[in-house]
Amino acid sequence: MSRNQDSKENIQKAAKRLFALNGYNATSTRDIVSEAGVNISAIAYHFGGKEGLFLSLFNDFVFWDDAEADSIKDPISALQQILTRMIGLRFEDPELVTILQQEIVVHSTRTDAVKAILTPAWIRIRSLLEQGREAGYFQFHSSYNAMNFVMAVAVFPRQNPFFKGVVERNEGKEAVIGETIGLIFRGLGWSD
Repeated sequence: MSRNQDSKENIQKAAKRLFALNGYNATSTRDIVSEAGVNISAIAYHFGGKEGLFLSLFNDFVFWDDAEADSIKDPISALQQILTRMIGLRFEDPELVTILQQEIVVHSTRTDAVKAILTPAWIRIRSLLEQGREAGYFQFHSSYNAMNFVMAVAVFPRQNPFFKGVVERNEGKEAVIGETIGLIFRGLGWSD
């Protein structure tokens, strides 16, 4: 890996950690370069500025592969797949999930960009819920309420220090994914 690439990745790692810890607005570019061990000009060089750096953290962010998802015709299997990835992301990249949750709550100049990143997943989930209802797998009246329920359960911030002592944090990823998906599906009226 080149020195230039190392510098870029170090900046992204530092930014992700600091944005998750302090939020975007409370994190300065000087904080980021200090933690990354690079020159202040490196942010502008690699990312065009702090906001470009922020958005670069989501360059590879997807919950599903379109080609793979299109090959799954069963809404139950397709929804299980996307929820597995969504819930698993909390374990695989908790800082990125924390940043997403912060941005959903705080309306900023980045809101439209974050919304564009998340909207395809939300549309896909809503479509799968409606397909599942039409096929008789799920029983709910409002797609809006079903969608809110699914998203609230799937993205619950399990690793957030706020819930320490209330929510068990020692469960393994696979156990949490399995039980969470089971709870979601039963809440939608599905029985296997």
